[in-house]
Amino acid sequence: MSAIAVGAGALLLPPRQTGDVAVPPGDATPEQVVAAYLDALNAHDCDTAEALTTAGAGDQATSWCEDVARLTDLDVGDHHLEPPEHSGRSALDEVANVPVTFDLSWRLLHDDGSMDEGATTWSYLLVRDADSSPWRIVDQGMG
Repeated sequence: MSAIAVGAGALLLPPRQTGDVAVPPGDATPEQVVAAYLDALNAHDCDTAEALTTAGAGDQATSWCEDVARLTDLDVGDHHLEPPEHSGRSALDEVANVPVTFDLSWRLLHDDGSMDEGATTWSYLLVRDADSSPWRIVDQGMG
């Protein structure tokens, strides 16, 4: 195989998974879910990253998992609850916002231009429909 083919494969193929991250137990806090999600992104464990999101947010998890080289200097803040109507959720849903900071590094040629590398303030929106349901990431964005 030529060096060009190997190089092109490294740029185009998803990164190699470097570890397995466990899905937190069903009673995990929003902070524990977000920490596991960030660990999964760093390990390129896309299955776990996707398992920690709602069905509608799985594509975001896959994209981040495949495009991020690494997240360092992670700091997961304390969650605060939000009225569900602020995020278009059902009045029966419980919604938590978890602020985070990290240093972001994109994989070569995988930066979509929407976010600069380096120190980043971000947040994750989590939802559950009952106290007995696990928290899952439904959205993410600027902190």
